[in-house]
Amino acid sequence: MTTLALRPLLLPLVLTTSMLTACSSAPLTSQTPAPLMDSVTHQTLSITDTSDPSDFGPAANETGTNPTQFSRDNLLALLTAEMAARDQQYDIVLQNYLKAARETRDEAVVTRAFSAAQFLKDEAAFTEMTLLWAEIAPDNVEVQQQAAFELIKAHKLPEALSHMEKVLELEGPASFDRVAMHAKSLPPAERAQLLSLYEQILDRHPDSSELRYGYAVLLELNNQPDKALATSQALLTESPENPAVITLHARLVKNTQGNDKAIAFLKAREKLLLSDMQLGNFYARALIDSNQLSDAEKVYKQLAKSFPDATHLRLSYALVALENGKVTVAKNALLKLVEAGQHANEAHFYLARIAEMEKDEDTAILEYRQVERGGNYFSALARAAFLLAESGKDSEAQALFAEARQRSPAQEAQIWELEINLMTEMNRIDDALSVANQALNVFPDSHSLLYARAMLQERQDNLEDMERDLRAIIDEDPQNAVALNALGYTLADRTDRLDEARQLIEQAYKLDPQNPAIIDSIGWLLFRTQQIDKALSYLEQAYAKFPDPEVGAHLGEVYWVSGQQDKAMSIFRENHAKDPNHRILGKTLKRLGIDLSPTANDAE
Repeated sequence: MTTLALRPLLLPLVLTTSMLTACSSAPLTSQTPAPLMDSVTHQTLSITDTSDPSDFGPAANETGTNPTQFSRDNLLALLTAEMAARDQQYDIVLQNYLKAARETRDEAVVTRAFSAAQFLKDEAAFTEMTLLWAEIAPDNVEVQQQAAFELIKAHKLPEALSHMEKVLELEGPASFDRVAMHAKSLPPAERAQLLSLYEQILDRHPDSSELRYGYAVLLELNNQPDKALATSQALLTESPENPAVITLHARLVKNTQGNDKAIAFLKAREKLLLSDMQLGNFYARALIDSNQLSDAEKVYKQLAKSFPDATHLRLSYALVALENGKVTVAKNALLKLVEAGQHANEAHFYLARIAEMEKDEDTAILEYRQVERGGNYFSALARAAFLLAESGKDSEAQALFAEARQRSPAQEAQIWELEINLMTEMNRIDDALSVANQALNVFPDSHSLLYARAMLQERQDNLEDMERDLRAIIDEDPQNAVALNALGYTLADRTDRLDEARQLIEQAYKLDPQNPAIIDSIGWLLFRTQQIDKALSYLEQAYAKFPDPEVGAHLGEVYWVSGQQDKAMSIFRENHAKDPNHRILGKTLKRLGIDLSPTANDAE
C-alpha cells in the first residue's frame, strides 16, 4: 500500500470536553470550575452547565455533506477508537473509525480510518477508505492516484482510469506509464480493454507524453508492435534524450527488427547509455543476447562505477566476467559483495562454482552451504550434498539435508525430493528408495513423493508396487496426466496389458496434448502394436519438441527396425554424445547390438 500524507485529526480534546457534558449523570456544582485551555489554540474553552442532544448533531444551518458536529454515536465511536489505540487494540480502532468515516464522511475521520486500515493491512477496508477519500477530496492528487491503483487491483479498469484522468486534469503525475506496464500481468481481454480506454482518454488529451508512452506500452502488450514503434518514434522525436523513451524504442526495435538493429540504435546514443541505469542495463543485456560478452562486461563495469549503490550491477559485472573466463576478476567482485552483505546468496553460489572449477571441493562445499535462500538455494544444497557423498561423507550429506529440512519446514517435502533425486542421479537406487520411504512416512499423501517412489520401484523391476503408488495418485487425482502417462507407458513397455495402456495414455493425452513425454508414449505404444508409420509420426513430433536421450532411443529404435539405419545411427550418436551413460539409451543400443564406444568408433 502507498502511504499518503495525512493531516492530523484534532479530536481528543474536543471529544473529552463533549463527553464530560454528555455522559456525566451528576449535576454540576455551583462552584466555578477552573477554566480549561485548548492546548492547540491556547484559548479558554467554555463549559456549559447543561447538555442538549442538539450539541452532538449537525448545526442548525448545516447543509453540507460533511458535518462539523458529530452525532452522539459517532462521537462515541471516535472516542472508543482513540482509547483502543492507546491500548493497542487496533482491530477495535479500525472498526470504530470505519463506522464514523462511513457516517460522517469527514475527511479527517476518513484519513484516520485509511491509516488504520493501512497499518493493519486490511485490503478491503483500505480500498473502501481510499475510494471514499477520493470522493470527498476530488482535488487531492495523491488520493486520486491511490484510488486508481486500488481499482486496478480490483480489475475495475474504467473507474480506475477515470481517477487517473482526474489527476491528469489536476496536472499531477497520473502514472499512465506505470499502469500500462502493470498490464503485463493482466489477462489478454483486460489488456485489450485497457488499450481501448487509453485510446479514448488520448482523444481528449492528445498532448500528454505520459499517456502516449503508456499507450505505446499497451500496443506492445496487445501484439501491435509496428503501431507501438510508430508511437515511440514520435515520442523520441519530441524527447530524444529521455532515457525511458529510448529504452522503450530500443525494445520495440529489438522485437520488430532484431537485436542487432537495437544495438546499433543504442550505440548511436552511447553517451546517454552510461548515465541512466535502466537504459545502460538494457544495452548490456542486448549485448549479451548477441553474445558480445566482452562489450557487455565493459558496460557493466562502467555502470557499476557510475551507480555504486546499485549492487545488482556489480553482480552482473561479476557474472559476465566469469562467463568471459576472467575468474580472478569475477572472484574479487563476488568477494566484495559478500563483504558488503549485498547479494550474498548469489555471490556465495558463484564463488562455490569457481571453487569447483579450481578443484577446491572443500571451499566449494563451504560456499554452497552459505547459500540460505533465493533461486539458487536448492541447487546449492544439492551440489554441496553431492560433493560430500561423492567423497564418501554420506553421513554429512544426510545431515545437511536434515538441517535444511529443520531450517525450512515449509519446504521439507521438496528437500526430501531433492535428496531422493541426488541418490537416483548417483545410481544409488536402494538408498534413494530408503529415503523415499522415510519421506512418505512424514508426508504419506504427497503425490510427488509417491511418484518418485514409483519410478524407483520401476527401476528395481517392482512393477506391482510401482503400479500401487501410481494408482494411489490417480485415485485421488484422476486428472493427473503425469501419473496416467507414467503408468500407461510402463504397461506398454513392460507388460502385455496394451489395451489398458492405451486407455491410460489416451486419457493423459486428452489432458495435456502438447506434452512431448505423452506424445512419446503414444508413439511407443503404436510401435509395440506394430503400427510403425504412425509410431514414427508421433515419435518424430516428440523428439522435435524434446530431444531427450530417452525419446531419441525410442525414435532411433523404430528407425532401425524399419530399415532406416542411417537415421537411427545419427539419432543414437547425437544422444550418446549428450549422455554416454544414459540408462534407456544404453539398454536400447545393447538390445540392438550397437556399440558406440570410442574403441568401436576407432575400429570403424
